[in-house]
Amino acid sequence: MDHLKAMDESIRNLRREAEKLLKLADQEDLEAVRRNAKRILASVRMLELEVSDPLEVLD
Repeated sequence: MDHLKAMDESIRNLRREAEKLLKLADQEDLEAVRRNAKRILASVRMLELEVSDPLEVLD
C-alpha cells in the first residue's frame, strides 16, 4: 500500500507540473508546448484512473 501512496503522490506532482507548464505555454503563446502539456495531462488522467482513484476506495 505504501508503494501505491508514493505513486499517487508522484501522479499528483505530475499533474501540478503539467498544469504549470500549460499555464506558461498559454502566457507565452507556445502552441506546441500547449499541445504537449495537454497530452501529458491526458496521460496523467489515465494514471489517476489506474492508481489514484482505486487508492481512494481502498483508504
